[in-house]
This record gives sequence, C-alpha cells and structure tokens, in this order.
Amino acid sequence: PGAPDPLAFAFLGPLVGSLLRVVAGPVSDKLGGARVTHYAGLGMVACALTVPLYTSPTSMADFPLFVAAMLGLFAFAGIGNASTFKQMPMIFPPRQAGGVIGFTAAIAAYGPFLFGMLFGAAIGAYGSPNVVFYGLSVFFAFNVALNWWMYARKGAATPC
Repeated sequence: PGAPDPLAFAFLGPLVGSLLRVVAGPVSDKLGGARVTHYAGLGMVACALTVPLYTSPTSMADFPLFVAAMLGLFAFAGIGNASTFKQMPMIFPPRQAGGVIGFTAAIAAYGPFLFGMLFGAAIGAYGSPNVVFYGLSVFFAFNVALNWWMYARKGAATPC
C-alpha cells in the first residue's frame, strides 16, 4: 500500500541510457572504445547483481535503491552502446564495418521483445525476475573478459 506507480518511472531508464549514449560517444573517441566498453561492462555487472537485492522490498525505503540500480544498468548500457559502436569500425575492414554496425543495430531492436519474454518466463517459473539479473551478470562478466582479452589489454591482437 502506498507504493509508487512503477510506470511513472519507466521512461527514466531509456532516457538515461539514450542521453549517456550521446555523451559517451565523444568520450569513447578520446579514451578508446575498448576501455570505455570495459568499464561500462563492469558497471553493468555491478548493477545487475544489485537489482535483485531490491526486487522483494521490505519497506518503501528500498524503492529509491531499486530505481538507482536500474538506472545504473540503463546508464552503463547506454555508455557501452556508444563505445561498442566506436569499436566496430576499428575491428572490421572498412567495407564490412558498415554492414556489421547495421546488423548489430537491427538485432538490438529485438532487445525489448527478448527481455520481455525472459522476464515473463522467469516470473512465471520462479515468481521473481532475479534469475534473469543473475544470468545477465554472468553474461556481462563473460563479455567484459572477452573485450579485455581481445581489445583492451596491453598487447591485444586488435587494440581499439
């Protein structure tokens, strides 16, 4: 009782993610896409592990923490989106880079559908979305390690 309407806050995630994507583009140009992607991925791991702490609130005091963790997830996703798109032209030959960027953007458009299905299935099977967040944290950690090995570490085969 007295809980805020979650739909009143739903627009904040995409807003924060899209704004930070714009900001992170020039930062990625300056610092390098791989480095920014690395830190964005670590932030996503941390936020994905934090969100489940607040999916079963014990008081209204948990709501701002839940919102902050979710906004952090969207923020780091926006930053990682910009930095990943910075990396693609550096990884692929010029004639392939445009196609890879277009293909990646097209696949990303399925994200809302896929995540809606994942969360619905998790809530149906487990009564909670937490399993999705734990799975995402493992996936994000794998991608951080892969990005570091292939592109961010000193001596990487394709530094970017």
